[in-house]
Amino acid sequence: MPFAPPEPFNIANYFLDDRIREGNGAKTALICGDRTLTYGQVQALANRFGNVLKNLGVEPEQRVMIALPDLPEFAGALFGILKTGAVVVMVNPQLKPEEIAYFFEYTRTRVAIVHAESLQAFEEAAKDARWLKKLLVVGGPAGPHVSFETEAKKASEQLENAPTHRDDPAIWLFSGGTTGKPKAVVQTHRAFAYTTESYANGALGYRA
Repeated sequence: MPFAPPEPFNIANYFLDDRIREGNGAKTALICGDRTLTYGQVQALANRFGNVLKNLGVEPEQRVMIALPDLPEFAGALFGILKTGAVVVMVNPQLKPEEIAYFFEYTRTRVAIVHAESLQAFEEAAKDARWLKKLLVVGGPAGPHVSFETEAKKASEQLENAPTHRDDPAIWLFSGGTTGKPKAVVQTHRAFAYTTESYANGALGYRA
């Protein structure tokens, strides 16, 4: 049977919050080095990210960039952005300043979530960024920018998901740039979930 989500549909709810409602909040969701997070802890982290972003002025449909290495904070940031109704823009955290500047202009990102280790390049690219309002720094000193760890201490672990439509943009992925500069491939909430239902669950048979 074709996957047909309801019109009000948010993939943060579909991928993450539904696991809590199923009673799996205490089960392991992520293992990263010596860190292990349950579904409940990922949800709390995502809600803090969402509340921090809202406090920074992020509104539904605005783009928020993630430029993080493979850490639990990547998942928290991704779901936190989606929970606010904003749109995730994924970029490589190892980009050079001129490449970052292109993505800042192309995506009109309002906030970029970056790791302290790559802050210098993003800080340099931000100098002439017309649309960028804030750099939200994870994992170390933020300098004059916003520290997620500091703001997260004041942020609630509770957040009501934005009532996004199934056809609203959810995530911007990018082409490889082999025929010019990278171009966005916009994934809707429905499209991203459909891939999971048809390929991960249907073809590969993913299970708990």
